[in-house]
Amino acid sequence: MAFPHDIVGWIAVGSAVVTVLTAVVKVWIVNPLSAQISELNGNFGALNTALSKSQIEIDELSKHLSQHDVTLATHGEQIHTLFNKNDK
Repeated sequence: MAFPHDIVGWIAVGSAVVTVLTAVVKVWIVNPLSAQISELNGNFGALNTALSKSQIEIDELSKHLSQHDVTLATHGEQIHTLFNKNDK
């Protein structure tokens, strides 16, 4: 009758070892990695916000530059017209 009791004993010891190893892995590996991943997620959120603000600023500068391009084209046409009048 010792045989079934030996198997049950080894199963109990094995399950205890697995439980301890699972707890150790969770404490030493999973929890620190979870904290680092959460921190990285926050950093990516801040980076995304900064990039959005930068894109808005770039769009505003582009719009302002387009207005200057129109003004320069108008001035170029006016200068060309003035020189054509003086040549005649």
